[in-house]
Amino acid sequence: MTSVSATPTRRLRVLLIAVLASANILVFALSGYSLYESHREYIRQAQALSQNVAVALDQSISNSIDKVHFALCIVADELERQLAGKGGISKPDMDAFLRRQEERLPEVEALRVANRDGEVILGKGVSESSRTSWADRDYFTYHRDHADHSLHVAKARVGRVSKQFIIGFSIRYNHPDGRFAGVVSAPITVSHFARILAGFNIGPNGSLILRDADL
Repeated sequence: MTSVSATPTRRLRVLLIAVLASANILVFALSGYSLYESHREYIRQAQALSQNVAVALDQSISNSIDKVHFALCIVADELERQLAGKGGISKPDMDAFLRRQEERLPEVEALRVANRDGEVILGKGVSESSRTSWADRDYFTYHRDHADHSLHVAKARVGRVSKQFIIGFSIRYNHPDGRFAGVVSAPITVSHFARILAGFNIGPNGSLILRDADL
């Protein structure tokens, strides 16, 4: 009798173990699916946040660059107007003109002007006794060799006049006959862009990095 009654008991035990194992597998499967869906949702939210921040950041930086480009064009127009006159460029008048433009552009470190030889002749921090030269700068060479008024954006560097890390924005200005007359530059400090990035709240584990096309 003992051996006969033990068989159903073993079967019941095996059945219970199988049910318990199946329940555990189901729990693990549901937990894994829940974690997978949570991960996917987190990725979707992170992507949406990244895209929104990228668009907002692009608009903010683009607005700054558009304002700087407009100011550079205004300065170039005034330089060309004075070059077309009998007296040429008036340093006192142009220095005052540059200061007025700078007041409208707090993000710009300064507006400066170089002549056709690359000597910086106008702007904040420019000294008559020891003039700085831009003749070897890539942006100066670019403007000298391109007759249009296109905006050139230089890579981050330490400015020779400002002595700060800057990103340079520049355009060319011409003599009345179209010959190259020099370059107008409007450097923006790297710290300005850092402040723009700091204005975005992306959580304690997020980070924002602004890179150029060459990383």
